Amino acid sequence: MGSLSGPNNEPYVDFHSKWKEEQEQLTDELRSALDADLGEMQLRELVRKVETHYEEYYAAKDDAVRQNVLTVMQPAWKSPLENVFMWIGGWRPTMVFQLAYAQAGQQMEAELAEFLQDLDTPSMASLSAKQLQRISDLQVVTQKAEDELGHRQAILQQGLVDQPLLTLAAVELSGDASAEQHPAEHALTDAVDEKVKGLEDLCHDADRLRCDTLKKMLKILTPVQAAQYLVAAAQLQMAIRRIGVAKQGAAEQHKNGDELEHKNGETETHTKETKQSSTIDIDIDITELIRSVLGVYIQGFRQGVYGFV
Repeated sequence: MGSLSGPNNEPYVDFHSKWKEEQEQLTDELRSALDADLGEMQLRELVRKVETHYEEYYAAKDDAVRQNVLTVMQPAWKSPLENVFMWIGGWRPTMVFQLAYAQAGQQMEAELAEFLQDLDTPSMASLSAKQLQRISDLQVVTQKAEDELGHRQAILQQGLVDQPLLTLAAVELSGDASAEQHPAEHALTDAVDEKVKGLEDLCHDADRLRCDTLKKMLKILTPVQAAQYLVAAAQLQMAIRRIGVAKQGAAEQHKNGDELEHKNGETETHTKETKQSSTIDIDIDITELIRSVLGVYIQGFRQGVYGFV
């Protein structure tokens, strides 16, 4: 089982790392453009640049899925926290709408304060009735497609315990050296390979729905709103990534500390003090990030204001 290759034959993990760095750079560009109050044409170009960046990611990921879908579904380049919340190899497409509602609710409070100060700053809180209707229609279609993919995933998982596979597994593991065992072993491998192929198709369709939903949402928004939306999406993604890496590092540090204490009892006090100091620093960082993430999600409960389900 070889390592995955990226678009330019580099290791996929290197491509992914470079893509994340570029995402941070593009997010900074969007943020600076919004702060500088650039015109719609310039913002539109930047939004399209970010959109293309996402398209490149999904094209590379689709190729990686064809190479080894099992590695992509449980990627070593993501933290355990990120992996455990993945849905068919990525984020749920309907999160596109949850983020929009959360951001709109969050900005509504800010705009209310600006309104009282006679200021006018366009944002996600300024969604028009037509925009809201288009978002609602897109959400219905996306939810249906997401449910269908979830149903396909369930069928694929349940198929692992169907009668043909059970029979083949029993023959293959029976220890019988008869002539029928060798064909049964191949038949079992072929049956599992068929399931893996189904998983490849499922992951491909899920990624296509993710990418298409994001692009359709951006088309509904104005350039300013789209830029603000992409900044919020990237910030949330990067915050969760940092939390996951920090938690993983804390867990590994705890494990290594326990091993050192077990090997050398004389350094027990020093090791505990080091662990405690590092954990405090990590916990402070995590707390700040969690606040920023929860701030977005908590606002999502206000989506009822807009009449969405």
